[in-house]
Amino acid sequence: MKKSNFQYQYQFGIASNQVRKEAVALHRARYQDVGFLKDDEEDPYENDSVYFVAQEMTRNQVVGVTRLIFLPVEKLPTFTNFNIYNKDYTKLIMLEPGSYAEMSAFTKMKNHDVGVFLLASIYQYSYQHGITHWFANIDERVYRYLNRVFSEIFKEIGNRRVYMGSVSVPCVVDLENAMIQMKERRPKIHELFLKTSYREMEVLSK
Repeated sequence: MKKSNFQYQYQFGIASNQVRKEAVALHRARYQDVGFLKDDEEDPYENDSVYFVAQEMTRNQVVGVTRLIFLPVEKLPTFTNFNIYNKDYTKLIMLEPGSYAEMSAFTKMKNHDVGVFLLASIYQYSYQHGITHWFANIDERVYRYLNRVFSEIFKEIGNRRVYMGSVSVPCVVDLENAMIQMKERRPKIHELFLKTSYREMEVLSK
């Protein structure tokens, strides 16, 4: 998937080989800048993740990243670090293996407006691999921003707490319901997600 604006042209896809290393480095650097990660802190989920990137094509540089973590639901960060409401826990713990993943490491460089397209990329991957739910724990400010952009598709499922340096919100996205909701409230984003879902997923490598 490619996207252009007045200054930059981007391509989006799965990060592999050297591009994956750059994605991990950008995630760590940006999270360290805002205090979410300490300099010497290890990331226990790196090896269980698929990384997705926005790559600025002129400089061949990774400028945005997110990832999906694949582990049993009870071992995902949102479930191991937050108190999930009983009514949600009972339902979500019964999801079929392979039908869910945890969205994480969502970040970008300044002056690169690629967030919507990064989420379109992971929706594309999810649609093509039978993933119906995303879990996430998100900084409160980012949670409000994402729900403002995507029409409140991130549903709170547990108690907020300080996690990785900020008050974070445990949440879930039911992708089928999210697409219905965005079709009504954010038709342009819905159209982008829908078009993206039928394309072949690019693997970006060096």
